[in-house]
Amino acid sequence: MVNNIELQNSIIRILSEKIHVEVPSVETDLMESGLLDSLTLVELMASLEEKFGISISFDDIELDNFRSVDRIAEFVGNQTSMNEIMATA
Repeated sequence: MVNNIELQNSIIRILSEKIHVEVPSVETDLMESGLLDSLTLVELMASLEEKFGISISFDDIELDNFRSVDRIAEFVGNQTSMNEIMATA
């Protein structure tokens, strides 16, 4: 399993390279600050699915999970852990 700091760094890279958003800190509220809107959120989710091999279903979409790099990393970490558990079951 990937650690949280590695996840955060990967997410910051995705935001920078694919979404063209520079995030001041991992705690910055991406929605409130206007860095993410509905269209860029969809782009971000597609990039996360591609990068981490996860599937984000409609039921998984809770805006609080995508408010900051820290929360996104926690969400992705949980998703990848669940995928690992399901693969070994």
